Amino acid sequence: MFFRMADKEDARHWQAFVAASASADFLHDWAWGEVAAFDGQPHRRYLLEDGSRIVAAAAVQVRPMAGGRSFWYVPHGPVLDYADPRAGDWLRAMAGWLTRTAREQRAIAVKLEPRLAADDPHLGLFDLPNAVRLPDTLQVGQTRLVELGSDIELLGGFDKDTRYSVRRAIREGVEVWVFDDPADRRPVDDLHALVVETQQRAGFPLPPLERYRVAWRALAGARRASILEARHEGRLLASAMVVILGDRSYYLFSGSRREGEGEPKRYASYALQWGMMQLARQRGAHVHDLWGVSPAGAASDHPWHGVGLFKKGFGGREVTWAGSWDLVVDPTLYRVRAATGAIRSLLRGGG
Repeated sequence: MFFRMADKEDARHWQAFVAASASADFLHDWAWGEVAAFDGQPHRRYLLEDGSRIVAAAAVQVRPMAGGRSFWYVPHGPVLDYADPRAGDWLRAMAGWLTRTAREQRAIAVKLEPRLAADDPHLGLFDLPNAVRLPDTLQVGQTRLVELGSDIELLGGFDKDTRYSVRRAIREGVEVWVFDDPADRRPVDDLHALVVETQQRAGFPLPPLERYRVAWRALAGARRASILEARHEGRLLASAMVVILGDRSYYLFSGSRREGEGEPKRYASYALQWGMMQLARQRGAHVHDLWGVSPAGAASDHPWHGVGLFKKGFGGREVTWAGSWDLVVDPTLYRVRAATGAIRSLLRGGG
């Protein structure tokens, strides 16, 4: 097996491997590296080859710390076929090389956060010599996955209130428009404005506009993202970005406008999600990832409670991710940082 850093010449092969891998999502998309760089956490992409084929990939975000040290993070990775009989060999090789390379670069640990469910039968592969298992994740710890069947099958999986809301939006004359041109800034700027409006209502931190522009240029420029808008008589009511990678789609950024007092409810967010699922299916996706719901059993005051109820109405199955594993490179500094909580506060937020 051969471990090496990927360069621009590998982009096409990297992307093909990631698109075909069930354990991958857009956080390992080659284009997402531009977003990570904007966040000040540039990607270092590593490949493991077995003979002439790629068998594992890791997009490492290098997160700086004081004193020239760093903490490496592999969001929803490494990517490999965990069901393959040789998966254990591949994972051990990847983990070993990442540890050695991180030590050379003065990182104190490498956090692996695979896209594996908490009940996945292959979690034992992560019983690695220098790995510390943690129950939490930096990405949202749970999501809903919807199988993109026919319209009849999809609607049949929605709860009755969601079915009503989708049909009501259509009767109200809500139309869903699709935009694909990465050079067109207007859709992403309007999306960001709606996200800010929505986040302010919920009391969440406000995302920077330029981050959205970077994501739009990178992902739409690679022909893997679209922005959808739900409008009534031309007025923008809701907007969202969808990313399609292989046979999977992802509900990324989204925002909506709340109706004013006395204004009729148009159910635009329901029309938007319905249109997104149809678009994703048309473009080859079989599974739609709603990307984040509140934890099972969370109280009604949980910040994700409302959005979780909205997403639950679209059916599918809820998945809780397995957690994360820290490959400890510098045991002393790792213990100190872990004890003070500095690592947790530094890395909080994911993405």
